[in-house]
Amino acid sequence: QDYFTDENRVLKKDPQQDYHLEYAMENSTHTILAFSRELHTCDTNDKSITESTVRVIWAYHHKDMGEAGQNYHGSNRGTKSLRLLNPEKEEVLSASLPYFDLTNKDVPVPDKDTTYWCQMFKIPVQHEKHHVTKIEPLIQKGHENLVHHILLYQCSSNLNDSVLDYGHECYHPNMPDSFLTCETVIFAWAIGGEGFTYPPHVGLSIGTAADPQFVLMEVHYDNPSYTEGLIDNSGLRLIYTPVIRKYDAGVIEAGLWVSLFHNIPPGMPEFVSEGHCTLECLEEALGAERPAGIHVFAVLLHAHLAGRAIRMRHFHNGEEQKLLAYDDEFDFNFQEFQYLKEERTILP
Repeated sequence: QDYFTDENRVLKKDPQQDYHLEYAMENSTHTILAFSRELHTCDTNDKSITESTVRVIWAYHHKDMGEAGQNYHGSNRGTKSLRLLNPEKEEVLSASLPYFDLTNKDVPVPDKDTTYWCQMFKIPVQHEKHHVTKIEPLIQKGHENLVHHILLYQCSSNLNDSVLDYGHECYHPNMPDSFLTCETVIFAWAIGGEGFTYPPHVGLSIGTAADPQFVLMEVHYDNPSYTEGLIDNSGLRLIYTPVIRKYDAGVIEAGLWVSLFHNIPPGMPEFVSEGHCTLECLEEALGAERPAGIHVFAVLLHAHLAGRAIRMRHFHNGEEQKLLAYDDEFDFNFQEFQYLKEERTILP
């Protein structure tokens, strides 16, 4: 049945029944209910389903609902963030593909609120072009809430192996100079996200002279309870293939640079921050290398705890195009790539 609740958490039967049971089954361990509804029901007691994140709240009682109404669920309840309209990724990967891991080795996580830890790695030499087809997070068991995001930067190829010996806190006055050569983001993962699979015609190029030889992995640790003695070995697994795909993948960052000048005025019920990827910037970045433009196939929206909603807008010749991506119900703990239903071209 279609019920709704108010701020007092009292369940009330909805006079407009918009949820329709497709089938139900039960065995000794599971009860399965499959139901359907319109995305927009025009019923003020229902939430519209959009491409934004949806908080699905569930609760159950071991007894069926009686005449007097539902029984209180007690502790049998939970919540999960989902993006119901994010297209399913089709997995066509062979299980036998080679891979390599970039993982931290026994990093002592400081007993402070937030830490950015950087470690250099050398990409295992391939001697010829290969394409990375999938990147998976390797989060140490029990550290799912500690590791908030992982970024992979391409560094200067002029470095030598001496930079690989030790990790260091990033953005620190004493950090190694070699870290300053690592500016281009080639991959990003954030909390709640799963692995990222490139589309079948795209891959991250490794193994040629122009490809990254040294990379910097930045891991953001979130330790608000100041827990002491944590040792972490998290990182990334890169799965690759010798079968070259049609396009090379890259990352373009847009939005607001993280800085002390990014302020939200106190006491505001809401506040919009805007970052602009300008015409001049795009021309410089794409003009020489990709005069025909780039094809966007996925977007990762990223903000911190103050973030409530994010929109990635796209303008061409002064005209606004369809939004590239949006999330009006942003969840800090559920940051996942949105695969676009159709690739979009961005021109210089």
